[in-house]
Amino acid sequence: MYFSERFQIEYEAAFDWFDPILENDTLLFVDPFLIFADTDADWQRAYGEIMDYFQSAFKLLASSKLNPKHQYFKRTLSLMEFPEPREFRLGFASKSSEGSGSGPGLAKKVVDAMSQAIRRGIDDIEHFEELGILVSGINKDRISDITCNLLKPRLIKYTQDICHTFDVPMEVRKIRHSHYDESRSRWMDAEHLVPVDPETDKPVLLVPKRFLRELPTLSSDNWGDFLDTSLRDDLNIKISQGMKKNEIIALARTHPDAVRRWVQYMQERGSSAYDVDSDPMLHVNWQRLAREAVNASPIEEKPHISNEEDLLSFAHTAIDHFRDWVEKKGGWRVFWRDMQELKSIPEPNMQLLFLGVLERYCAQAGVRLDREVETGRGPVDFTFTSAGGIRVLLEMKKLTHGEFWHGLRTQTPIYMVSQDVRHAIFLTVRDSMSKPMRERWMKLDLEATAASEANSCTIEVARIDIMPKDSASKS
Repeated sequence: MYFSERFQIEYEAAFDWFDPILENDTLLFVDPFLIFADTDADWQRAYGEIMDYFQSAFKLLASSKLNPKHQYFKRTLSLMEFPEPREFRLGFASKSSEGSGSGPGLAKKVVDAMSQAIRRGIDDIEHFEELGILVSGINKDRISDITCNLLKPRLIKYTQDICHTFDVPMEVRKIRHSHYDESRSRWMDAEHLVPVDPETDKPVLLVPKRFLRELPTLSSDNWGDFLDTSLRDDLNIKISQGMKKNEIIALARTHPDAVRRWVQYMQERGSSAYDVDSDPMLHVNWQRLAREAVNASPIEEKPHISNEEDLLSFAHTAIDHFRDWVEKKGGWRVFWRDMQELKSIPEPNMQLLFLGVLERYCAQAGVRLDREVETGRGPVDFTFTSAGGIRVLLEMKKLTHGEFWHGLRTQTPIYMVSQDVRHAIFLTVRDSMSKPMRERWMKLDLEATAASEANSCTIEVARIDIMPKDSASKS
């Protein structure tokens, strides 16, 4: 359920704020560069406060002579502890909004990056995201976490203003890392009046949607692209799209002047937010679409499930209804981010939409559907569980996936053994009509039979064809 639905707000695209899904984190991130470039004076000041915080930490760290035992070094470490800001429902934790946590580990990575910069003669930075170019582990999720932590006092006020505007009830809750104690030079937990999800009793904070991106503007990926297009001759180095992050980091450490030129270039070029409302990658609207799909193709009768064969039959029935919506009722359109170039949305986003649809069918049937269940040998995509511990596994892969056959022949049987499950479904999403992919599509049943016989199990095939369909007049 979305924030707007929980609090009975009729959402409009004109709203400034991002409408988060309350049960699942959305795979978008707060980009500090967009805050830096914003025209609103209050947000410009907010970015200035972020950079003042980092500049002070730089000076403190430099004063320690980079000695880990020095009190200033230890103080810098404490200043760089940023716990996961779970209140925003953003980031990598796709199964729930609980998040994976961060803190001392992140602080060490940030201080390592600052130390690298100081050793290279950099005693200040223009954007703290530059640190992610100097050391691995400071990824888009952690850049977003740092930004949300440092702006949390402002974002609490921002959320309160929205709640006042829309008459959203608020309650007093303790919010982690929400008050900076000047006398102690550290962040503290503090109580604030905030909206609370009544289903989970957990606080919710909102952010302006114009600050959200899939990837930070200043990231190792963009730095690598800049090297490829602008600095090849200057640095006289071999650069390719296949460069690993540690190679990109090594270049950044060796050429800090090039990093500065890249930052200047990005400031001049500017950046843009992810279009949350058109949502071309299906990061946000999958829950609404899932609801539409279930309404368009409902399962009328509640199935009787008493054994694995019954559960397997129900799983196929649910997939059939999902397929009906996709192939016959226009649902295939949402699987494409670029229809002209035939570029489909990422496989995990397809799985989210599938999850949203199948969860509703399963709820009607008294079946639990779990995503990314850890098997001990890696996470299986989906697990159907009925009364008595009856289970069926499901692996879902795009036809063009690089490890498609490995997924059918090896991964799925391993997951089945790890979970002591005898039945599984290998669900294939057709996203190409090339000759090799047509051959792959046709071989599915034979390969599934061979994998079943080789592993003394039952792996059945299900197919969903998302290829664009002609209109009825052209069919």
